[in-house]
Formats: sequence, C-alpha cells, structure tokens
Amino acid sequence: MIQDEFVDVAFRNSYAVIIDDKDAQDLITNSEGYFIHHPAKPISLNILHEMKEYFSSTEEFEKCIKILKYIEHENITEL
Repeated sequence: MIQDEFVDVAFRNSYAVIIDDKDAQDLITNSEGYFIHHPAKPISLNILHEMKEYFSSTEEFEKCIKILKYIEHENITEL
C-alpha cells in the first residue's frame, strides 16, 4: 500500500468509528488498523475538522454534513 492509501484507510476507519459508531477493534482485526485519531481517547474538534476537510477534498459531501452534525450534536468545542 502506498502512503496515500494508508491515509485514506485511516480517515475512513476514523469516520466509521466516530460517525458510524463502529467498533475500532473490529476494524483493526478485519482491515488495516489505521486511524487519524486514538480510538480510546476523546475526539477533538481539530480531528473532526481535518476529517471534514479530507472528505471535502474527495468530494464526499454527505460525510462532511454528517461530521458537522456530529460536532453540533455532541457539542464538541475543544481543539
């Protein structure tokens, strides 16, 4: 796998855990266990903004909307 593929897997895995409420352990076991965040730690606003920017760059705007709704619903304010 090239670096861009690792980055893509990390963003998609983190999205699945944070937004889709998937179990990180399942992703580690069933695919490459790469994440842009530490699955056992609280999610920061910075991570969510990075995730939104990434999916915006891949033109996956539905994911961006879900991330923004998550930020609002969870009232995440800390970087």
